[in-house]
Amino acid sequence: MKKIALVIGFAALMCAVAVSCKKDNNESTEQNSLAKDIVAAEEGTDARYIYILNEGVWGGNDASLDRIAVATGEYQSDVFASKNGRGLGDVANDIQIYGRKMYIVVNSSNIVEVLDPDNARSVRQIQLAGKQPRYLVGHKGYVYITCYSDDVLKIDTSTLSVVATCNVGRDPEMLAVIGDTLYTVNSGGLDNPNYDSTVSVVDLATFTEVRKINVGMNPTKIVKIDNNRLMVVCNGNYGSVPSSLAVIDLGVERVTRLLFTCTNLTVAGNYAYCYDFDWSAMTAVFYRVNLGTLAKENFTLNGSDDIVCPYGIAVNKDNGNIYLTDSQNFISSGDFYCFSSAGAKLYKCGCGMGPSKVVMW
Repeated sequence: MKKIALVIGFAALMCAVAVSCKKDNNESTEQNSLAKDIVAAEEGTDARYIYILNEGVWGGNDASLDRIAVATGEYQSDVFASKNGRGLGDVANDIQIYGRKMYIVVNSSNIVEVLDPDNARSVRQIQLAGKQPRYLVGHKGYVYITCYSDDVLKIDTSTLSVVATCNVGRDPEMLAVIGDTLYTVNSGGLDNPNYDSTVSVVDLATFTEVRKINVGMNPTKIVKIDNNRLMVVCNGNYGSVPSSLAVIDLGVERVTRLLFTCTNLTVAGNYAYCYDFDWSAMTAVFYRVNLGTLAKENFTLNGSDDIVCPYGIAVNKDNGNIYLTDSQNFISSGDFYCFSSAGAKLYKCGCGMGPSKVVMW
């Protein structure tokens, strides 16, 4: 009986090993196939890495940073933690590469992580206690950061220290620079339903706000179109006042309102690539705006029906690839999608929780 039991046990063990090996082989085959797809899709880019910032869940202290090694197609999860031996913090709002440094704004942790983009190792952690930093932009040796303290901070990139503060509107979000003038949208989001509706104009020479421009209720995103124009996403009140786009012509300081509902956008070449997400129906519409005519054009991303909740959008200016992130339900891992400039789905990767920003290095 012992011999029979041993034979049965050995057979069961061999079966389990075989199943495990088959599973490992399948996973390895899938990873190799994905890597090949990534290498083929990213042909033509000068980037070594594609970085994906995962926002995490508010209060979860689970923000993370992933990256794709373009030459090999390897997807590296939570690379910040693996390189630094600690987590990124609570709610990572923005990421930008300026000069040879990567800056990550971690809102609830009140810090800015400064990294070497070659190896994702931390260079400095800038503490901003009580400021609730949101978004950033680099210009002429400085990084400017909006904060929910109703300020914009000026950080010297050589010393990595705050050297000046400028008061702007309520709850400022994204910002952009044209010439020596900085523009930041003021959402007033923390005063819901008493939203703000302005863009602050900041003279960088004196680092003071010189005026405000009215653009529409609850502006949250602003991008540079060219050397004379900016495009703004106004979120409305998420109900009776729908979202819209506004274009600021700085030459005559004229605001043109476009009645296209929009949640997020990115500008590349002659187009603004946009999506509008209906939170009640959980459906998304993708389109683009011709920046010459300001006309809305239908734009199909094949395979985008699989996206549950689009959360970030970017375009690789080297090869025209369009990147979309899917936050799913905000309580589980998200996905990263790559589409060709013509809208064909090229590859998809699983990523961290709440993927929101994509940058290339």
